[in-house]
Amino acid sequence: MLGKETIMRELTAIDLDAKSYEQVFDIMGARFLKLGYVNDTYLPSIKKREAQYPTALPVEPYPIAIPHTEATAIIRPFIAPVRLKNSVKWGDMSNPDNKFDVRLVFMLGFKDPGEHIELLQILMYNFQKPEWVDRLFVATTEDELYDAVISMEWRSE
Repeated sequence: MLGKETIMRELTAIDLDAKSYEQVFDIMGARFLKLGYVNDTYLPSIKKREAQYPTALPVEPYPIAIPHTEATAIIRPFIAPVRLKNSVKWGDMSNPDNKFDVRLVFMLGFKDPGEHIELLQILMYNFQKPEWVDRLFVATTEDELYDAVISMEWRSE
């Protein structure tokens, strides 16, 4: 099971200036590759997966995206919290034709395909806590965003 040690401060981004979810992948994917978290198959893999299986969740009041891709693209497991400067259109996980305006993205990297189910449950549990989600939006620095993310309850019920 992945733990909080996979929430990476060096992968935390605040007010990322991207115009599309593809640009989020381009910017963050370059950082992941440079820092040794992913291999060169990551970027085409995550773009293809997102096009087929969108990852935005209808969390109220702020939809949140949780993109992830094939384990073969991951070198070191990670959770990368990213808050965008402006919202971008992101496909709804349950209805790909529907698009949400997303400003908060949790980019996930798993080496073991089974690890992601429990982690997604933990994230969903926390996404339903407005006081926690609000902290992610009021953070003014990457350190504050990281601290808010790391304070999540590590349980799924």
